[in-house]
Amino acid sequence: MLLPLTRRSVIAASVGLPLLRFAGAWAAPASAYRVGAFTVTPLRDGLFPLQPSMIPGADSEAGRALLTQAGLPPGGPSPEPVNAFLIRRGARHWLLDAGCGTVFGPGFDRVAAALAAEGVGPDQVDTVWLTHLHADHVGGLLTSQGRARFVEAELVVQEREAAFWSDEAARARAPAAMAVFFDTAQAVLAAYAGRVRRVSGRAELAPGVSFLPLPGHTPGHAGVLIEDGAERLLFWGDILHSRVLQMPHPDWTVIWDADPAEAIATRRHILDRAAMERLDVAGMHLATRGRIAREGSGYLWEVRDPADSNGGSR
Repeated sequence: MLLPLTRRSVIAASVGLPLLRFAGAWAAPASAYRVGAFTVTPLRDGLFPLQPSMIPGADSEAGRALLTQAGLPPGGPSPEPVNAFLIRRGARHWLLDAGCGTVFGPGFDRVAAALAAEGVGPDQVDTVWLTHLHADHVGGLLTSQGRARFVEAELVVQEREAAFWSDEAARARAPAAMAVFFDTAQAVLAAYAGRVRRVSGRAELAPGVSFLPLPGHTPGHAGVLIEDGAERLLFWGDILHSRVLQMPHPDWTVIWDADPAEAIATRRHILDRAAMERLDVAGMHLATRGRIAREGSGYLWEVRDPADSNGGSR
């Protein structure tokens, strides 16, 4: 059964976050870095209080042991980053996802301020690439009044994704707890009407940048791959929601996976590819970028950001 995810439940779970030993360190995003001629700046929207029950496999002795080893309360919550990314090349400014906005109440909606700190105003964002249309990825596209925040930007999203969240029959079949996701996705598509470009498959987003379909979490969930010369970086969206819990147990799904079996298969496939190709990886719920290595039936995370204050534990 899908657990309710409401403003109230997120706010209530967030109360304990300041008490967590690592919460302060995890709240700060990694520094900007280069991928060839591209500059990538992580933008931290906030910390999501992930409960073990949101990853049912983690609501177990094995899950509690992993949280304890990471210095977290065995019963959670685990403060998981919610990220967007500013990507620049020359005079171009692209945004990859946009955070929660005001959908889940206080503690989020920091992407616009993070952009301003980089000297980028909302009207300077050319295009927003969307990994999928969950509220913690697109809520930041709207102002508190429900209007388009990025008044000059085009949105680019997979056709399957836009079609799913626009489908009233799919909404009727979904659990009531998913209402906030349908409401937010539909509000975004309406606010940017006429400026939404729907693409399919491995579409080119810009020279050297392309979508990589990664279905399962949602029907049109996709990563974004940047390639410039020998340098590559994969933004894998929501392949993982908790590095601590899902890296050693890639078969542990989250309650928001639309197709759990497909999500597991996709996760294992991209983890194997990243390990084999030594891909640099970043994600919307990863504190830093890193690389993947296999370990038994699971995987290890190798931090690529030397300033990571968590010693590679996340």
